[in-house]
Amino acid sequence: MVVLFIFIFPLVLLSQEVPFKKLSFLNLREDLEETRSEGKYLFIMFEQEGCPFCDKMRRITFQHPQVKKFFTKYFYMVEIDIKSSNPVVYFDGREMTEKELAHKFRVRATPHFVFFDENGNVILSMPGYIPPEEFLLIGKFIAEGHYKKMSFYKFKKMYKK
Repeated sequence: MVVLFIFIFPLVLLSQEVPFKKLSFLNLREDLEETRSEGKYLFIMFEQEGCPFCDKMRRITFQHPQVKKFFTKYFYMVEIDIKSSNPVVYFDGREMTEKELAHKFRVRATPHFVFFDENGNVILSMPGYIPPEEFLLIGKFIAEGHYKKMSFYKFKKMYKK
C-alpha cells in the first residue's frame, strides 16, 4: 500500500488544474455561444492519451502564472481526443466523432491547437508543444485583435523587436 502511494502521489501533484479548460459536452455550437456571451475566445486542444507533449503543455505552459491569468480571462479551451469515437456537434450543427473533427482540421500529431473567432472561423492553427512565452504571445495576438490586421508570424516578428 505504501509503495502504491509513493508512485501515485507524485502523479496527483503533476495533474494540476487548467482553469481555462471548459467543461464541455462536446457541443461546440453551445461552447461557442457561451464563449461569445462571456466575451472570450474558444480554442481546441487536440490531444491523445499518452501524448508526452500534451502532458508537457498541461504541466509547464498551462501552469505558468501569466498564461493561467491571461487565458482564464480571455479564453476557453476544449480538449478533443484525436482517436475517440465520441460524438461532437460542430458549430454548424453537424455531428461527427472527435476523430473525424481532428481529420477535418488535418491534425496528424498532438498537441495541436486551433483558435476560433466569435463566429467559429479559424484564427490560428498551431501544432506541437508551445512554450509559455510563445503561448502567451498567441493569446495576446488573438485577444488584442491583432489577427484582424496581420498574420501571427508578422505579429511575432514585430513583437520581438
